[in-house]
Amino acid sequence: MSTRISTTAERGSVPSPPPIPPTCPNCRQGLLWKDTRAEIRENDEHHWRWWCGNCSKRFRPTEEHLRRFN
Repeated sequence: MSTRISTTAERGSVPSPPPIPPTCPNCRQGLLWKDTRAEIRENDEHHWRWWCGNCSKRFRPTEEHLRRFN
């Protein structure tokens, strides 16, 4: 009888950590957070906005950000 325990790492299915959000282009100190509230979007838009936790400004995500952080 084997006492070896099979781990997730051995099976090759270790999840990768989420990407680190970019820093604010305005204040250069705060990390940007995804703001997904419906009231901040335009009528025909289904995307989210970046929101800075330091200076509270909002920014449109780039096409790369939309792919990477969705």
